[in-house]
Amino acid sequence: MKKQTVLIVDDEELVLEFIKRTLADDGYTILTALSGMEGLAKLKNHEVSMVISDYKMPGMNGLEFLEKVKIAYPGILTILITVHDDIEIAIQAINQAGVYKFILKPWDETDFRITIKRALESLRVVEERDSLMEKVKTHEAILKDLENKYPGISKVERDENGFILSQE
Repeated sequence: MKKQTVLIVDDEELVLEFIKRTLADDGYTILTALSGMEGLAKLKNHEVSMVISDYKMPGMNGLEFLEKVKIAYPGILTILITVHDDIEIAIQAINQAGVYKFILKPWDETDFRITIKRALESLRVVEERDSLMEKVKTHEAILKDLENKYPGISKVERDENGFILSQE
């Protein structure tokens, strides 16, 4: 399994370092950016699984940034962090930017790490499901092609218990 990459965007270097330290032992590749514009530039050059962004930043706030991320990179999970406990920001974050989670500062380190871990595990499960669905589609196409070439080849007779009956 590949190492997951997390991009942290906050205009305060101390917050970036705190989050990096918090997640340091969890095995993620951590990227940081001091603005939404810098974050978008990093996304162009790196494969990222999750973006964690502060809400209040100069230039482009976190909600505007995560809206752009959602449009350009719909498969990336996003988390918005803010000191504002305004329910309107949370609703906008979820509805407009498809934010996975809304976290208020200050947060509990253990809860924060668990939130990140669960979010990335859910992303991995979705990716695994999508990969398996592609395999199923491929196998269905092969089976359909074989059925066209050899009619009846995919027909299987079973007994009342579901066991396959052999054609001896």
